[in-house]
Parts: sequence; C-alpha cells; structure tokens
Amino acid sequence: MGVQISSRKVGEVIVLDLQGRATMGAGNDALSNALRKLAEAGTDKVLVNLAGVSQMDSSGISTIVRSFVTLERRGGKLKLLKPGGHVREVLELTRLIHSIPTFDDESTALASFG
Repeated sequence: MGVQISSRKVGEVIVLDLQGRATMGAGNDALSNALRKLAEAGTDKVLVNLAGVSQMDSSGISTIVRSFVTLERRGGKLKLLKPGGHVREVLELTRLIHSIPTFDDESTALASFG
C-alpha cells in the first residue's frame, strides 16, 4: 500500500494529511506530485501531517527535503506535524528533525506560520 493524501486548508496553511507508506514507487510519486502541484500553484505555507505514516524511506525523505528547499527559495515554508515511531527515528537519525520545523501539536504548528 502506498500513501493516501488528503488536503485541507486551515487559514492560509495547506495541511496534507498522509496515511500509509511514503516509500519508493507509487507512494512517493503521489507525495512528490502533491507537493510539486502546491509549489507550482504558489502555495507558500504547507504543513505535512505524518501522524498516519507508518514507514518512510530515503525517497520519501528526499521528496520532503526537495519540497522544503523549493518553498524556502520562494519565500515559503514547509513544516512537519506528528512524525511517530519509525518515521520519527528516521528524521532524528538524518537530523532533519532539527532542520525542518517539526511539531507534535497541530495548533502550535499552524500558529508558527504567523
């Protein structure tokens, strides 16, 4: 099973709620396409909710990093919400949890966009 993505708008922030596995193949392709479309549409505030993600490999990490950099260059922000279990371990191991703003509470994450 790949990743299922739903999006919702909270104020000026687009929240992507992910469920499943963000791993090489269809799951990562869907995530990459969703993030690319947001960037192309001029979206500058994106919160990626990882609470429902059970697994993420290097391709999923790469997609998030690439989108983070793309949005930063355009003056936008990408932040992460509620990574848990294996996903949190991967983010900590790669030190991305310290590079990409990461939150455990949605209201705090939303407020951080200002």
